[in-house]
Amino acid sequence: MGATPSYHDDRLRNMAEGEIFNTITHGKGNMLSYADKLTAQDRWAVIAYVRALQRAGHATAADVPAEHKSELGIK
Repeated sequence: MGATPSYHDDRLRNMAEGEIFNTITHGKGNMLSYADKLTAQDRWAVIAYVRALQRAGHATAADVPAEHKSELGIK
């Protein structure tokens, strides 16, 4: 059994949300379907959460809105 890929992997970062939804719904490779465990709304929420983690993992100070930079001590 292979290792679980990181969601920071470029292949997964570039994957369309619909493809991720399909994988969660129907499974793929060693991953089983989660259709009976997560509602469609929850599957989309998982995708949104993973996308937020992906963005955060590659964020820079330039990504912080100007009105919030002082809160983080960024000039």
